[in-house]
Amino acid sequence: MQDEDGYVTLNIKGRKPALTSVDSASSPLWRVMALILLTLCVGLVIGLVALWMMSATELNYLQVENKNFSGTLHRLAQQFCQYLIKQSEQKSGASHKCSPCDRNWRYYGDSCYGFFSHNLTWEESKQYCVNMNATLLKITSQKVLEYVKSRTGFIRWVGLSRKNTNEVWRWEDGSVPSKDVFELSGNGGDNMNCAYFYNGKIYPTFCNDKHYLMCERKAGLTKVDTLL
Repeated sequence: MQDEDGYVTLNIKGRKPALTSVDSASSPLWRVMALILLTLCVGLVIGLVALWMMSATELNYLQVENKNFSGTLHRLAQQFCQYLIKQSEQKSGASHKCSPCDRNWRYYGDSCYGFFSHNLTWEESKQYCVNMNATLLKITSQKVLEYVKSRTGFIRWVGLSRKNTNEVWRWEDGSVPSKDVFELSGNGGDNMNCAYFYNGKIYPTFCNDKHYLMCERKAGLTKVDTLL
């Protein structure tokens, strides 16, 4: 178009680019793919967590089974060792080398027992046992009662006492003796606040009397390598 001065005026209008069919279609496609990837990631995380939980449960189960198996082996070794000790003592009078107890201590059940021929008061006997990392004997079952009865015919202190006549009898750890195991023979007079063992029974007496004693301490593991 030409104006009045003879110049040509160009009429240029901007055009907007048309959206192609590919651009309009790609947006929903990427959303779907992103959703799929997100779902896969979440599933992977859940799977890893589930796998970890299963592994932890299986590990705990194996640990419990291993502990039970080890406990069974220990009990079998313990029983076999004590059988060998009994046979050895009958033959030679000496304890078998499988015993976890020190020399002159007797292995029975889960404990080592020491029978000492020292005339001491109850408090002196208690301290004597403490010095050897032990306590005065505590009788908690008929089996222990019968075992001790078979091992000694002397009067011996046990770890049973009371503070005064009006108090209950207690073992050194503070527990009360079970009547299913034994009952104290005799009521015990005033100031008779300590107890001794004789011929399968427990008797009250004066704490300043002097008697032999019995000590007890926890046994270690049986020496399995010496069983065969």
